Amino acid sequence: MKPPRISKQTAVAEIMQSFRRIFKSIQQYSEAVLKEFGVTGPQLWLLKILRKENETSVSNLSQRMCLHISTVSGIIDRLEKKGYVARKREKPDRRVVTVRLTYQGKQIISKAPEPAQGKLLHGLQKLSHREVMELYDSLQKIVHLMEVEHVKAKFFFSKE
Repeated sequence: MKPPRISKQTAVAEIMQSFRRIFKSIQQYSEAVLKEFGVTGPQLWLLKILRKENETSVSNLSQRMCLHISTVSGIIDRLEKKGYVARKREKPDRRVVTVRLTYQGKQIISKAPEPAQGKLLHGLQKLSHREVMELYDSLQKIVHLMEVEHVKAKFFFSKE
């Protein structure tokens, strides 16, 4: 067995500092995107996905973003009001709704940086199954230690 590289106390302090860095960078990103482009981080993320998909269903967006379909629908509502996306119901099954970027939406994403949550999701998908499971187990422990198992959170620093 390898001896520890650093003390437990130092490791705990570094873990806390790492969380602070992560949360601070996401907060700064979200504030900058909202100020410069008038969209939230989650809204920008959805627009960036649409850029790659061209036109796609709400359920596909939900899967791609790892979010509940009602959350994605709410984001689409706000983007549609801003004129950045357009929806249409498919025939003959009117329950299927597709979404596409408008010209104004394309203009926003051509200038905006990549969404922080999208970067995280893509990075996690590149990890091996074992690495994902180790991270999952560790984060479940942190959630339990903080007693926040029942807190519902859709996005970092967002009211979406």
